[in-house]
Amino acid sequence: MGVVMSTEISLDLVQTMLPKSHQGQVDDTMMEEIKKLAENPDYGPDFLQAYWDCLNVLAENPKNSHTQYLNALKFFSLIEAGHSLTDAYIKTFPDRYEARAKGNPNADKSIIRGEASRFNQSKLVNQIRQACTMPVQLIHRHLLHEAILENAKLMKTAKSEMVRQKAADTLIRELKPAEENIINVKVEDNSTSVIQDLRAATMELAQQQQKAIEGGMPTKQIAAARIFSREDDVIEAELVDE
Repeated sequence: MGVVMSTEISLDLVQTMLPKSHQGQVDDTMMEEIKKLAENPDYGPDFLQAYWDCLNVLAENPKNSHTQYLNALKFFSLIEAGHSLTDAYIKTFPDRYEARAKGNPNADKSIIRGEASRFNQSKLVNQIRQACTMPVQLIHRHLLHEAILENAKLMKTAKSEMVRQKAADTLIRELKPAEENIINVKVEDNSTSVIQDLRAATMELAQQQQKAIEGGMPTKQIAAARIFSREDDVIEAELVDE
């Protein structure tokens, strides 16, 4: 993941990026929590990048609060940093673990293992996991669209010929159709390849066309030439006078 420096975090920036339904949930106190999480040596950089990349998950789940979003991100980031499900859950919800262990001096981490597993399978955590493993090209496809529009504008309006040319080259590179996979098919009949016969017939036809051009035959008649199959199923090629 790329890293966004914690110094770039501000209340105004976060509220601008958040969906409107969640903007009121973030205040200075919440910002301190975000910065604290972002500076954690265990998972800080991954947490911060995931926070920006997965904001669409929060927008798609208006019933989840911003605090729930932070907890799910913290849990996911701890797992990505190599912690077990149980340890990640305890670090995310230390109060819950203390409440479960209270009054039980022999309690260990296993008392909360099932709860950690259920949280790992929750909808919010899974959606964050999917968003964070999504290729960056898909996450920022809206920026690619804006860049294409900007290049199209430059290609048409830039005063510099070099700028117009570079913009055009960029558009050609980004908008050209994907190359199709070539499928090689081998068809044989009595150990004779039909594809090889067709290739040979095509070459023969090309040679005939070249000779016809040199002999003065009209190009319209040459264009009407075709490859066809004889009754004996041997593929041949010849110029046909239409």
